[in-house]
Amino acid sequence: MHLVIILILLTCSSFCAKPDQNFFGMKQEVPPAVAELMTGLSWKEECPVPIKDLSYISVSHWDYDGYVRVGHMIVHAQLADELIEIFAELFLHRFPIERMEIVDLYGADDNRSMSANNSSCFCFRPNTTTPGVYSNHSWGIAIDINPLVNPYVRGDKVLPAGGRDYLDRTANYVGGITDSPDNACYRAFTSRGYEWGGSWPDRQDYQHFSKSPSDLLR
Repeated sequence: MHLVIILILLTCSSFCAKPDQNFFGMKQEVPPAVAELMTGLSWKEECPVPIKDLSYISVSHWDYDGYVRVGHMIVHAQLADELIEIFAELFLHRFPIERMEIVDLYGADDNRSMSANNSSCFCFRPNTTTPGVYSNHSWGIAIDINPLVNPYVRGDKVLPAGGRDYLDRTANYVGGITDSPDNACYRAFTSRGYEWGGSWPDRQDYQHFSKSPSDLLR
């Protein structure tokens, strides 16, 4: 019953419009029921980060229909305050984020989450291009924003598959990310030292902002 209640709260808070248009941001330790949900899905025993080093953040954001929602992410605890600050900046500029739910609501299936245009952070999984090497998502230091309209592209490979409709990066997609200084999302992340995957020479990961494990305090 405890797990069912937390799932209902996670889902409803992401999709129920809020009348208050002031930014809301909060960090906390990963709640026990959420940790239980994550175990065996987005978090496994071999994960390089223990759950105690992760934070559960809740932030308000503008959705695609102009409503204010509250979304949730699991992030590395050392980046929690900075990420709340970033989402406050995105909120100020009304940058739209369609949905923000922890990836476990999609069975920790990255493709399902991306296809739903879900913005997320932590998920223990291999690097897309280098199997056997952990993705920075495995530390909770990589964030994917509106991944359907900001797809991963490497040659003929496009993830998610629906992202093929958004390959013209000169188009003005709702929630799209470009390296224009006028793009609020690009500016908010890169001004704080995050690397943007859209600028990688061998592939373009337009949804992706990340820091390196070496940036974390030991």
